[in-house]
Amino acid sequence: EYWEGTRWKDLQPSSIEVDRGEVAFLGPLRFEPTTVNHIEGLWLRGRLAEVPQTPEDTEIDTIRARVEVVGEGLLPSQAYANLDNNAFLQLDLGKNIYPFGKEPTVDCILYLACDELLSTADAYVSIEMLLADSSVIPRPNPSDQLVLAFEYWDGKRWRHLGRSAPRGVLPGAGDEIGFHDDTKALSQSGNISFRRPKDMDSIELNGVTKRWMRIRIEKGDYGEQGQYTLENEKWIFKDDRPLRPPALRSIAFRYREDYRDVRHALAFNDFQYTDVTEVARTEFTIFQPFNAKPDESPALYLGFTAKPPSDMLGLYFHLDEELGLGALPSDENEVATAELDKYEATRRLAWDSGQRVIWEFWDGREWEPLSVDDETTGFTNSGFMFFVAPEGWVMSSKFTEERFWLRARLEQGGYVKPPRVRMIVTNAIDAFNQETIRGETLGSSDGSPMQQFKFLRGPLLDDEFVEIRERQKPSQEELADLGADASRPVEPDNPQSNEVWVRWRRVESFFASGPRSRHYMLDYISGIISFGDGRRGLVPQEGKNNIIATSYRIGGGNLGNVNSNTLTSLGRALAYIESVTNPLPATGGADRETIDEAKSRAPYTIKSRDRAVTTEDYEMLALRASTQLARARCVPDRSNRGHVTLALVPKGELRGEELTRRLVPSNEVLRFVKRYLDDRKLVGTVLNVVRPKYKDLSLRVVLIRRSVGTSDRLRKDIETKLRRYLHSLVGGRDGKGWEFGRPVLKAELIHLTEEVPGVEGVDHLEIRDELRNVGVEHLRMDEDELPFLVHVAVAEKVRDDIK
Repeated sequence: EYWEGTRWKDLQPSSIEVDRGEVAFLGPLRFEPTTVNHIEGLWLRGRLAEVPQTPEDTEIDTIRARVEVVGEGLLPSQAYANLDNNAFLQLDLGKNIYPFGKEPTVDCILYLACDELLSTADAYVSIEMLLADSSVIPRPNPSDQLVLAFEYWDGKRWRHLGRSAPRGVLPGAGDEIGFHDDTKALSQSGNISFRRPKDMDSIELNGVTKRWMRIRIEKGDYGEQGQYTLENEKWIFKDDRPLRPPALRSIAFRYREDYRDVRHALAFNDFQYTDVTEVARTEFTIFQPFNAKPDESPALYLGFTAKPPSDMLGLYFHLDEELGLGALPSDENEVATAELDKYEATRRLAWDSGQRVIWEFWDGREWEPLSVDDETTGFTNSGFMFFVAPEGWVMSSKFTEERFWLRARLEQGGYVKPPRVRMIVTNAIDAFNQETIRGETLGSSDGSPMQQFKFLRGPLLDDEFVEIRERQKPSQEELADLGADASRPVEPDNPQSNEVWVRWRRVESFFASGPRSRHYMLDYISGIISFGDGRRGLVPQEGKNNIIATSYRIGGGNLGNVNSNTLTSLGRALAYIESVTNPLPATGGADRETIDEAKSRAPYTIKSRDRAVTTEDYEMLALRASTQLARARCVPDRSNRGHVTLALVPKGELRGEELTRRLVPSNEVLRFVKRYLDDRKLVGTVLNVVRPKYKDLSLRVVLIRRSVGTSDRLRKDIETKLRRYLHSLVGGRDGKGWEFGRPVLKAELIHLTEEVPGVEGVDHLEIRDELRNVGVEHLRMDEDELPFLVHVAVAEKVRDDIK
């Protein structure tokens, strides 16, 4: 991998043949310096992708590297034709050129510079020179006496690289650097090659200081101008040796270095860097860059600067939400992920019974087991880990640090997707944007049908408890509908009293309620509670203040989804609490449904009758379950009948840096929607609620811009427009979000870029599939995939407006 300025990217293997023990990569387009272990430079790194069968598979003797320019090569950075001692003519290498002019003479010179290649001593340099098409410009006509001198500047004078004639390379100068000329003094297409002299130095030519090489006509010519001669009193034009100087259509530099020692070599194991530079330079000294870990199994170590008090301590582990819930197959059969609730229960049982992750502390001699309450279920989801500091816990040195060390060790099993911990928080508790009200009297029943009462506070959240005082305990059949614990005596200490408080049950409608059903309906927004008419739903018995809300909660809403570190004040003072903050953003809050949203939902609700049968039913019911969601995509699993996958896209901000983030719902939203749809899906349907799959791509745009406006502003406008067009919420032709499964086409992106003010046209646009690390004409999507634009690179060409 190499550092391209923002992240590590894979190097592409080269197709050139290499010897055993060598590996070749294509040079990266954008290779930027970065700092590794306080050393800044151009770094390459190799990561261990899988554990080798034996340690000998990754043992290394020496590390040496070289650079080789192949393929089309590099153009000269500067090229001049010196036709006399004072005139330097800069050559346009984008068309056919005459290196010595159209009428060359002795001491006409071609100067070439290529700093990138000619700056490396002892490099083997090859210059490909191709003659112009003979149908356009005739082939050169060198004389037998022609000699070209190839020269370089050594800091004091011009010295020979070699000398060449139409019959080949002349012996003498250049033998020690392996000079070779296939062009035979530029009389044919070919390569000029040599090993760059160590004493090659820079010199200023025509105001430009570079390492120059030159090709000079030492003697001879490429023909003579025809002329008229007087013979027998007649003027006759004679052209015995027609003048045909060389014309070149291209000049390309290539070179190959000798292998040389790398400047720095570091090995990274157990979170520590080891400098292996010297051993990597020493032959016949084998070393292992990937040292085996001393632990018998992978482990996470946590170090405390002081021993915590002997009281319950909680650590919150925030795992990477984009990776999903993770999975833990203990054998060759993968754990099913379709039924989320059953899957989590099965997974907890597997972990609890097998003790896959073991927490341990150091007692001075060995690692001892630590009793913990692990809500993360072995790092498969975010949650708390509670423990009490053990008595025998002592300080020890690990990773060069003196700390009180704990470790979580993977004793057996593994992960389908390895967990990634984004943050570990101490002294943390759960906080909810809600308030609980207890013991509120809703009113007195007058015994009439269809009574309504109102909660004093609102809007309400679910899990309210409403009780009504009745003269006697309901029958066993009636309690079966409410639950065995649905009643309690009004006066527990008075055995003569038969009055009881009975907890009634909320229903969506009274359609299925009978005359003795203790049901009510509740509007969470308005806070109005409604009772039945005696035929559908029991009428509350007459009594004073006999209808109470034992408890209910208020709060929620999108305003509760605050950013991290914004909740910094307590509503009231608490003992031993100095300050508070929220290290993570709040999630899960959703505003009530708008009128427009209800209008768009109504036809589907009537059509589906609150049942999930078709893919459209699943999508609309998911959006109904939570107003935090913006889109839902239902994809039947055609390989497994009865299996359905539902991908959810949450709402998000649509400005600034928000356009660069993947929109993924939280685990809480996934679980809530799963439970909501489980009550409405067909029996036997296996439902899997997941995050959307994003397919990463990058774009490189080469545009022709008008000569007005600033480049930075234009590039920002182009990037913003491309990101919005490919966005999951506002992308696509209609601005309603990119369609699931729709491919990304190059032609559409070109037209979109040309619409940006200041862009005259698009010269080139490249789509790069980040997963395969290849350029593509169009990026295909599976039916459950959305595009995600990782990086936009904009290069430009300027063309002045023609007025």
